[in-house]
Formats: sequence, C-alpha cells, structure tokens
Amino acid sequence: MFTKCKRTSTSFLIFIFLVASQFFIIHVIHADEWNLEEQPLKYEWSLEEQRPEPKNTWGLEEQSPKHNRSDSIILQYNGNTWNCIYNGHSVWLNSIYGFDSNNIFAVGERGIILHYDGKTWTIQKSYVNYRLNRIWGISHDNIYVTGDYGTVLHYDGKEWKKYWFRANTWYSSIWGLHEKYIFFVGSLGKILQYDGINWKEQNSSTTNWIYDIRGNRKDNIYAVGDYGTFLHYNGKEWKKSFLNTNKRLTSVCVADSKNVFVTGADGLILHYDEINWTRQRSGTNNWLRRIWSIDSNNIFVVGDLGTILFYDGTKWIQQKSGTNYQLLDIWGNRKDNVYAVGCNDHHKY
Repeated sequence: MFTKCKRTSTSFLIFIFLVASQFFIIHVIHADEWNLEEQPLKYEWSLEEQRPEPKNTWGLEEQSPKHNRSDSIILQYNGNTWNCIYNGHSVWLNSIYGFDSNNIFAVGERGIILHYDGKTWTIQKSYVNYRLNRIWGISHDNIYVTGDYGTVLHYDGKEWKKYWFRANTWYSSIWGLHEKYIFFVGSLGKILQYDGINWKEQNSSTTNWIYDIRGNRKDNIYAVGDYGTFLHYNGKEWKKSFLNTNKRLTSVCVADSKNVFVTGADGLILHYDEINWTRQRSGTNNWLRRIWSIDSNNIFVVGDLGTILFYDGTKWIQQKSGTNYQLLDIWGNRKDNVYAVGCNDHHKY
C-alpha cells in the first residue's frame, strides 16, 4: 500500500543509502560570512533528526474544515478570504504553479499531475509513478516538473515527456529566467543548469540537501537547504555564505535585489537588503514550507498546520486558512488571485 506524505523516513533512508554507496570529494571555496544577530541554537536540523512539530496554530482549533476527510486540498485567495476549491481523495499534492486563473497545474505523489481550466481539475498522464516535488514553467506549453529518482518531466502543451537522469538524485526544486537558463536542485547539493539543449552539473560547494532556488538576474540567484545552507550564484560560480543558523531553510524568494526572503524551520523568516541580514517576526513556530512574492509589498508564506502569512512591505500578518493541513506550496499572479496546495496533516513528512 502507498504511504501518504511520509517524507521524514523516506529522506532518512535515501540519505543513508546515498552516503553508504558513494565517495565524495568536497571542493572548498572561500565563503562570504554574513552575520545575523546572535541567536541560541537549541536544535540541529538534519535529515536524520527532527523534533515533533509544534502544536500552536492560528486559531485553527476554532474552525471546522469541511474537507477534513480528504487527503489533499487546494485553496484560493480572492484578496479577502481563503477558500477551498479542491478536495483530493487518495491524492497527495506537493506543488502548484500556473499562468492565469484558467491555466493552473498541481503535482504530487505517485506521479499525479492535475490541470485546472478555471472550472474543473483533470488528471494528466505523467507516465511515472514517483513523487513529483516541484513544478515551474515559462509558458503553458513549456513546463518542467522535478521529482524523486532523478525524475524531470517536460510538458509541451500536449503531453508530458521524461528526461532520463541517474536515479540516485532527488530533485527538490526548479527555477529559471527563460527557456535557455534553467536550474534544477536537489539531494547532496546537486545543481544542474539547462541551456535548452545541454545539461551541465555545477559545483555547489556543498553536499547538503538543497530545497529551493530563485533569482531575478543571471548573476543574482539564491539556493537554500539543510543546516542553514545558503548559496549565491554570481553568474560564474556558487559561493556558500554563513548565516547564523543551522536550521533547515526550505524556501527563498527574490522580490527584487533589495528584498530577498528566506523561510525555514520553526517559523524562521530572514530578510536580505543587499547589505544586511535581519530576522523578522513571523509570529509562529510552525515550519514554513514555501514563500511566494507578487512584488515586494505582497508576499505570501505557507506552512504547517494551515499557516498562511502575508507581508505588506512592513510587517507579517496572519491570515486564516480555514484548515489545519500542511500547506506545502503557493503560487499567484495577482494579490487577489493566489493558490496554495496542502496535504492532510495526519500524514507528516
């Protein structure tokens, strides 16, 4: 039987297998040191050990979600409230991405791909049975999906096709500027760059798992991962910088050059203005899974136990999601048209 959203144990087994079966040569490069204010580090966050998730929520104990028997949900924000627009049964969704209100995709466990045309969600054939972790696209007929066992899928507007890579790499995220400048990141510090024809592996300077990548120019790209891993790409090489944390960093967004945000374990939100890093008050200890920016004054974060935060350019404000599910990804094209995907919180990873 398929195991629902069982991420922690899967990552642990994968990590042990990979470390035991390969030898690694680590190339050490000069690291820039960006300091935050001194903060006590009570826990080390790794693939092997994670303490139980905190129980505090945004008043969710007073709500009675109608979808509490489904395995996955998709929420839509209209500028005022979040509403559930999809309930998935025996479907576990991890990521969402779109182009407008009538063209949205969601992906998840066992190769599931859903497409929304503004009225209904329909299943598309992925021809794989592996977990799909992240979706990103340039246009409705040029979309990529990353997943477990070296899975990379491409959609040309008609069908999904698979690229074949070594199965011992798990790809966690994807991002690009255009069709000839795309990056894939994942386990053991893996970074691939695709120029539309060739795939080139880049030296990330780390063997830690990388969970997300974003940028706004060819020479200004950021990637984040385990043990406080923070990388910057200047167009030529990746440099590892040291933030004053070893928590898992789960997501990064670049609203503009002076507004880079990083989210992570225990409600962590960091902000970079090209000069200094500062820790911001998120108001929660829940894990924050994904951050998405419309612009520097409209930024959304989703996380565990139905956590949704909104940044108005000055402060973070809690929003009621109406659910206690794990919210794993978010996408929107306007501040009044934002979508989040979640998994039943009884099946944590």
